[in-house]
Formats: sequence, C-alpha cells, structure tokens
Amino acid sequence: MNYLNELKNKNIIVLGLGVSGLSTVRFLVGQNISFKLVDSRTSPPGRDEVHKLTGLETYFGDLAQAQLDAADLIIISPGIALTTPAVASAAQAGVEIIGDIELFARISDKPVFAVTGSNGKSSVVTLLRDVLVASGKKVALAGNIGTPVLDVVDHDVDCFVLELSSFQLETTYSLKSVASCVLNVSEDHMDRYDSFEHYAQTKRRIYCGAELCVYNAEDAQTKPENAQRLVSFGGETGQYHIDNFAGTEHFIYGSETQLACSELKVLGRHNQINALSVMALLHHQNIPKNAFLTAFNQFTGLAHRCQIVEEIDGVSYVNDSKATNVGAAIAAIASIAKGKNIVLIAGGVGKGADFSPLTPYITEHVKHVITLGQDGPHIAELFAGEYVSSMAEAVECAKMAASAGDIVLLAPACASLDMYANFMTRGDDFAALVKQECIS
Repeated sequence: MNYLNELKNKNIIVLGLGVSGLSTVRFLVGQNISFKLVDSRTSPPGRDEVHKLTGLETYFGDLAQAQLDAADLIIISPGIALTTPAVASAAQAGVEIIGDIELFARISDKPVFAVTGSNGKSSVVTLLRDVLVASGKKVALAGNIGTPVLDVVDHDVDCFVLELSSFQLETTYSLKSVASCVLNVSEDHMDRYDSFEHYAQTKRRIYCGAELCVYNAEDAQTKPENAQRLVSFGGETGQYHIDNFAGTEHFIYGSETQLACSELKVLGRHNQINALSVMALLHHQNIPKNAFLTAFNQFTGLAHRCQIVEEIDGVSYVNDSKATNVGAAIAAIASIAKGKNIVLIAGGVGKGADFSPLTPYITEHVKHVITLGQDGPHIAELFAGEYVSSMAEAVECAKMAASAGDIVLLAPACASLDMYANFMTRGDDFAALVKQECIS
C-alpha cells in the first residue's frame, strides 16, 4: 500500500457524500490521510456522521465555489458525472479524478473477479461468490451490489468479487482482474451518455487489465477488442451454452457436459444464462464440480428479481422491480412467459430510454399492460395500455385482467425515483399489496 504514503502529500477532495463517498471518508480517516469533503447539497445524507469526525474540512453547496481546480486529486462518487461543469473544469486544469474502485486497484494486490452489464450483475456476482466459497475460498463481495469496496479492502480474503456499474468504470483505469465479464448491454442511463455506443464502450472498460475476458456470444456489444484470452457464453451459442443431453438440458462447455440445468434451483432462462457466465468466469480456476453443485442447489435468487410473491386463484404474482431498464424487462418477460399469459405492470423514470424494443415481447407474451409513474402515460400510449396513478390501483387492475394460469409481472423497465426511494421499496410495496389481496 505504498500509494497511501503518496496520498499523504496530496491535496485531496472527496466529492460526493453517497454510499461510496462516505466509505472513502471512513477509509482515508482511518489511514490518517487529510482531505476536504465536498458535496453540492447543503445537507447531504451522511452529514451527521461526518460532523462527528474532528478536524475534517467540509464544503456543502454550489460546486462552482468549491475550488475543485486547486486539488491534486479528486475521489469522485459514481453518481456525479464527469461532465458536471466544475468537475470538467478541474479535469481541464490537470486535476486527477478517480473513483473508489480505482483507489482500491492502486492499493490491493489480491485476485479480483469483475462483472458488469446492464442486467443480472448482482445475481451473477452473488452466485460467483457462492461457488468460490463452496470451493473453500474466503471471498469479499463488493462494489455496486451495496458494500463499498474500501470497506472490505483490508479484510483477510483470498479474492474479491466486484460488481461494477458503468458509472464506476468511468473513473477506473488500473484494475487488474483474474477474469472480467460484460454480461449484456442494453439501453440504460441514456441521460448520462452521448450515445448507446458510448455507454457500451464504458462497460467494456472492464476488460482492461483482465487476464481472461468473458463475453456474451449472443450480444455483440459485450465482445472485447484485441483481447488475448477469451471465453464466451450464451444460451444457444458460445463455448459455455445449454443443450440437450440424454433427454434433459445441460450446461455444456464445448462438447463436454458439465451439469444438468435442473441443478440450478432458481427458475428462468435468464438465471441459467447467468449460471453459464459464472462457469465461464471460473474457466481457469480448477473449481471442483462439487462446488458448482452445492452453490447452484442452494442459490435461491435475489429479492426483487423475478421473485414469486403469491399465487392467488391460479394467478402468479412476480416481483421484478429490479428491472429498471428495457433490457431487464425483456429478460423477465422472455424468461417466464408461456404463451400470451402476462399482465405487465410497468413505468417510472425512463431515463431517456427507447421502449420500442419491448414491442415484439409484448405482442407475443403480454395480454394487458398497466402503467404508472412519470413515463407511464408514454408507455401506455405505445402499447395500448392502461395508465393508473398508484401501485395499489395497478395491482387491483391486474387482478381484474388476469385469469388462472396468467402471471402478473412487475417489470417496470424504468427507475423508481419518481414514486419511491429505490427499486426495493417499490418491490416491497407491490408485494405487500399482493399479500393484502391474498387475505382480503
């Protein structure tokens, strides 16, 4: 950690008091490294905790007055765009700007497995961690999944499994990984990027410094350029794929059967493809088959991701509130539909996304669309849907539209921040309202 000694002689600003910003503050204080904390909000969350730290210089307010240009180094929260005028000005003045992932990369030499993608990241890194643990490894799971990486950088572990967002990758330059993967790329955060290609390129930054690059053979945007060691996965194509063997579907590498798909206990084709990506990420790690069996059998999936809430009068109610973009909503519909049997609840903050890729899936599998939230009227107009003003009204309308054998699916294709604190709160509200219907 020699880099930490260098930091003691730098003029450092920690910019943004979000989850990663607060983690960076705790880490630098613990290392006796002085810095100034800056946030554009006059009363940011975490301010009370920060005020308990004696001698910490802070500035809360207009970034134009924060003297960012005077810093040697800015450690920026991922939620703050590099195009923010005061940040762009500092970069132009020669100030180095990094995130907490880059700081981690400069001070840790433990093996890293890194995963990004528009959808499925959290499920994949959790299953990857579980397989590694089942093989006897001590593993720290961190990054975009919720635990800031600097909170665990000093832990006694054999390796790190990191979920990385495009925002985090924007300020990551020197991460070395044993294996890195882009699971998929679909439109998301178009309010932050110049184009879809710009967004996809940012995702592919994860391959820089990777010993093994893992990509989705069925998504051209995930394929790295000029990589030396590649391995691919995909439902039907790719080196790791799914095929029929002895009458049942199996996970297969090349022509070699690995495990029966039934060993993975969570449902849905998208979960099977997630499992393939995990196998591909561990391609060179000599993980015993037993470890995969144990982890696949015990993995029950993550909350708010195609989670069955209840079955009422033959209708299944499924919470996929984590489907905060169009690609995730498509994956949910395609994975659980059986014919045209879905009543879809969608809407929220669309983040500038194009909803038209949903059209063939809605045409083939969705019998009724119910929308709510900021972009609800637009989605309702596109798909001849029914716009409602609340989740309670959406659940009630879905109940009336569904028949035995149908699935009421909450897959919003949008962020939640117009109506809820986060996608978890949205999913919890949906689940609570469904359970009320169950006992009413």
